[in-house]
Formats: sequence, C-alpha cells, structure tokens
Amino acid sequence: MAILKSRAIGRKILRQVRTSYWFWPSTLVLGALCLAALVEWIDTQPGLMRDVLPDWLTAIDPDGARDTLSTLATAVIGVAGVMFSMTLVAVSFAADTFGPRLIGNFMRDRGTQFSFGLLLGTFAFNIVMLRSVQGGDAEFVPYAGLTMALFLALISVFTIIYYIHHVPETINVSNISSDLGHQFSASIRELIAERAKIEVEDVRPALKAQEIGVTLAACGYIQQLDTDALHNCACDSDWVIQVERSAGEFITPHTDVLTVLTVSPLTDKQIKVLQSAFATGNDRTEVQSTAYFADQLVEMIARALSPGFNDPFTAMNCLNWLHAGLQDALLHNGGLRPLTTQRVRYPHLDFPALFAVSFGAALPYTVTDRMCRARHLALTQELLTRATGRNRDVIAALVPALRTGPRERAL
Repeated sequence: MAILKSRAIGRKILRQVRTSYWFWPSTLVLGALCLAALVEWIDTQPGLMRDVLPDWLTAIDPDGARDTLSTLATAVIGVAGVMFSMTLVAVSFAADTFGPRLIGNFMRDRGTQFSFGLLLGTFAFNIVMLRSVQGGDAEFVPYAGLTMALFLALISVFTIIYYIHHVPETINVSNISSDLGHQFSASIRELIAERAKIEVEDVRPALKAQEIGVTLAACGYIQQLDTDALHNCACDSDWVIQVERSAGEFITPHTDVLTVLTVSPLTDKQIKVLQSAFATGNDRTEVQSTAYFADQLVEMIARALSPGFNDPFTAMNCLNWLHAGLQDALLHNGGLRPLTTQRVRYPHLDFPALFAVSFGAALPYTVTDRMCRARHLALTQELLTRATGRNRDVIAALVPALRTGPRERAL
C-alpha cells in the first residue's frame, strides 16, 4: 500500500517542485555553501594559492578583501531583489492579461529560477568568505575564495544581462501561445505512443459480481491517477474497475471515483490501496490532462477577443497552435484513436472529445470577430480534408456555425 501511495503522491510532489520558485534557488544556495567550504579548505593549505595565483590577486590585505567581498555581496543581493520584483510584475501582468491559469508556465521557467538562484548563491558565497577573513596577528586572506567570488560576480553580470532579455520574452504573447502549442502537441504525441503500448484484455466481471463505489476523503481536483497500480490491484484480486473520474476532474468526498466489480466486499485495507492510486490538489494541472493545454489556449482566445483587449491576431495565433495539435491527434502514427480497456475501464481521450474542447470551445468567441471566424473556418476545412469516418462528421458539424456567423443565425 505504501508503494502505491508513494507513486501517486511522489509524482505530485515532483510536479510541485518543478513549478515551485524555491527548489532550484535553494539548491544553488546550498551548492554555493558547499563550494565556499571547499574553497576555504583549499585556502588553508600553506602556500598553495600564492604559488598558483598571479600577484595582482594575492597582493591584497585583509581590509581590502573585506571591502571587496562586502561590496560584491551588497550589490548582488540588491540586484536579486530587483530581479524578484521584476518577476512578480511579469507574473502579475501575465495573469491579468492572459489568464491566471498561465501562472504555472512562468513558475516552471528554469531560466528565471536559475538566474535568481545564481545571484542568491553568489551572495551566500561572499558572506561565508567574508566571515573567513581575519586580521591582526592571525592574518588570513582567502585568496582562492576571493578569486572565486570575483568569478561568480562576473557570471552574475552576464546572468543579469540574460535575465533582462529573458523577462520580456516570457511575457511575449507569441512566445506564450507557442509554448502552450508545443506542449499541447507533445502531450498528444505522448498519449498516442502510450496508447500503442496498452494491451487490451478480454476480461468480463463475474456473474455474481456486485458494484462497490469508492470515494476519496478529499475535495479538489485529481492531479495524478496511477492506472498501473489500479491494473495490478485488479489483476491480483480478479476485479474489474471502472474509473468514474479522470485526472483533471473535480471531486468531493461524496463523489465515486471508482466502481469495483467484485464478488466479495472490499476490506478497509483494499479501499485504502485503491484510494492511494489518486493524488488530489486545489488546482487543475496539465499532468495527465491533455485537454488542459487546449483550455489555456481557448482562454487566451476568449481574453484576446473580449471588448477590453480586442486582439484578433493573438486569437488567430492561438487557433493556429490548436490546429497543429489537432493535426497530430488526427495524423500522427495513426492518430488518437478510441480505446476501450477491460480490466481497468476509464475514459480514453479521442479526437472528437479533443476537437470539442479546442475548436468547439473556441467557437462562441471566434464567431464574434470576422477575421477570426474566417481563420477558424479555414483551419476547420483543412482538418476536414484529412479526416475520415466519425472524426470527419464531428469536424463537419462545426462548419455551418462558422459559415453563418452570429448575425445570420439571429436573422
């Protein structure tokens, strides 16, 4: 049971660490402290640094070393505060302009995390070196530490240059939509690859099997669902499990997340094992929820076409990225075909469902703008020429609404 629980909870924790703003800065600070300890040890080796370093680095007294390290530490921590303020302004601007659900994309940005962490690490390194400087009779100047401090200061200068360039790039609307679009397509391709590995078993529940619902003692969104754990548990106990709520859906303690078809009643231990395959949280995430990327692009379309913004070009750009993802769902390695598993039954995202949450969900907003409606129609017709069967019928159903528009339908 502990293994199953740690698998779902562990993945959730890894995602939270990835989207956090403390992990990499904290790691770099700890790394700087370890580096400071190593360099200080090197400095304690008699005559080693004086023989290796040039005279202009070793010709400094304790007072000069203190002044240098103190100046570097003060400058670096001041710039780090400015960088943090710029980051908050950028995140606030993005949340107000493009939607609060996009904050996670900025929090995951490694460039910002490493830039902030490098400056904090440089500050921590200078403080430790400043403590090791000694005057008087036991005079000690950490020449290697001073050299490393100057090197880190130089790296920090280039980091600041990179950061000043990087922050405007992160709030560029084209970069935001393209990042979401690439993640949308990558998630679809990954889903297709994973689905090709699934072996469908011909399993039927026992004749006298009864349906037993399983709930979670939690209220929120399902962030992780360990289907492998459920499959192993169903095989060991000869169950058939129907997953009622998938990743990304909202649940309450009164919502059945599973229905187990079993001959004998479930024990408390078995119920806990099944519950441990789920991890919940306060917000919806993109993990195991490909449609969430489509929702974010649709939200950008809605905001771009709102009266306060009136930006049809951003909306058309988002439509282009949705179209690219839908093409992958339609054509990549046979496309996103429907699948029905027998041992553990749960909804498998297919092309019609993905089309509904992307192009279908964008319809109420694009029909209000002539340019966006024309672009939406052109992209839909292009998909129509490549689709067959039920997928073609789903796409074709959207064409009349795009052709007529709101005024013609009202008349």
